[in-house]
Amino acid sequence: MNHRPKQSPITNSTVVFIIVSSVCFFSGCVSGLGVNWGTMATHQLPPKTVVEMFRDNNIQKVKLFDADTNTMGALAGSGVEVMVAIPNDLLKAMGNFQRAKDWVQRNVSRFNFNNGVKIKYVAVGNEPFLTAYNGSFINLTYPALFNIQTALNEAGVGDFIKATVPLNADVYNSPPDNQVPSAGRFRSDIIQEMTQIVNFLAQNKAPFTVNIYPFLSLYLSSDFPFDYAFFDGQNTVNDNGVIYTNVFDASFDTLVASLNALNHGDMEVIVGEVGWPTDGDKNANVQNAERFYSGLLPRLTNNVGTPMRKGYIEVYLFGFIDEDAKSVAPGNFERHWGIFKFDGQPKFPFDFRGQGQKKFLTGARNVQYMLNQWCMFNPNARGNMSKLGDNIDYACSLSDCTALGSGSSCGNLDANGNASYAFNMYFQVQNQEAQACDFEGLATITTRNISQGQCNFPIQIGEPSFGHYDYSYSSMVRLCLVMSGLVFLLLAQ
Repeated sequence: MNHRPKQSPITNSTVVFIIVSSVCFFSGCVSGLGVNWGTMATHQLPPKTVVEMFRDNNIQKVKLFDADTNTMGALAGSGVEVMVAIPNDLLKAMGNFQRAKDWVQRNVSRFNFNNGVKIKYVAVGNEPFLTAYNGSFINLTYPALFNIQTALNEAGVGDFIKATVPLNADVYNSPPDNQVPSAGRFRSDIIQEMTQIVNFLAQNKAPFTVNIYPFLSLYLSSDFPFDYAFFDGQNTVNDNGVIYTNVFDASFDTLVASLNALNHGDMEVIVGEVGWPTDGDKNANVQNAERFYSGLLPRLTNNVGTPMRKGYIEVYLFGFIDEDAKSVAPGNFERHWGIFKFDGQPKFPFDFRGQGQKKFLTGARNVQYMLNQWCMFNPNARGNMSKLGDNIDYACSLSDCTALGSGSSCGNLDANGNASYAFNMYFQVQNQEAQACDFEGLATITTRNISQGQCNFPIQIGEPSFGHYDYSYSSMVRLCLVMSGLVFLLLAQ
């Protein structure tokens, strides 16, 4: 069942009928800047539309959280550099070398053809050492990393495609009695595993990938100095004469010190995720996000680096588009990290060139929306008002009501407004089906926009039009990839 063909069905000869033109899309933007493209949304923009957004905004690199065929097909021929990913729930399977080889063949080699997908990294897991996982992946991560890189090497692509492990900044810290970056060390409970991983990355000339979130420092501690989360504040930390003015630099250099303690202080470090959410918490708003990015981007443009690492740092912003189906276990802000809204429209001025120009990014084009109608609380309802709370809870359990929280964009609505917001979010998720706006007679459909102030009652995006066939390069590649996947399934039986 696990046998695979020795060669991917997609070869140069497979696509000789496709006319390829090489175009350089990427000029004048921040060197090394990429974005995270997450897809945990109830209604997703078509992958082709997202890739067009990359092109329109001169985005050179993208980090994924899987290796979905539709996503990869849309990226084919785009020139965008890609980090594909193995989810945590596949780490155990990747401990079997044959399974790792199969994964590389299916998700890397299959796309490795002329003008295909420009894969540079494979992310093995996603923050697998988070303390919230209670050690579930600690013993699984290194074997998976070892097997994936070995499989890449055997496939003949290991020289230019490297396996790495995106890790949260909680894998390292400074001791309580000396909380400065230069005292950084990896956590004592995972030091053995981290030593294995770091040594293996060094052996294979692969980078260490870390996710740094200044917002979370602020969110998790009421005593954290507010301005220290940004790049223009007055709070400082003195590390033996080295002055730190922001937590991003301090966290990055704590990692550098931790690597140095393992004799790998010169290892390349990629920042796999960094960003600021715009809703779901009192500090998660457009103003703070704009402040954060307006400080970060010029530093990346000018290759400022950090006190311990001057110069260029490869960075992936988190995230590209809001995801309304993400888990809110860490906090309601989880669904609002995007620099674009759920429909691919920009939230605030953003300058990828890092030159301080206040202009909006280019949003998604030709977005299809559902009808201009909303579901609202019926003020003339004759239903049982005692059931209103239960109906609101039901609606929010199956849709995104995170904007209703205290300090969030819709946190100041009255009781009727809360009900309307919850009912509408459920109505939109359910594709505006009439029966989805009943709630035991407590709701009604309206064609009047019921948004209030800064609280937007959204209309969800709909299905794209299929009135014409797209003969573009990426569409032909996607067709070939689907066909190759079918061939693989037949041969695997």
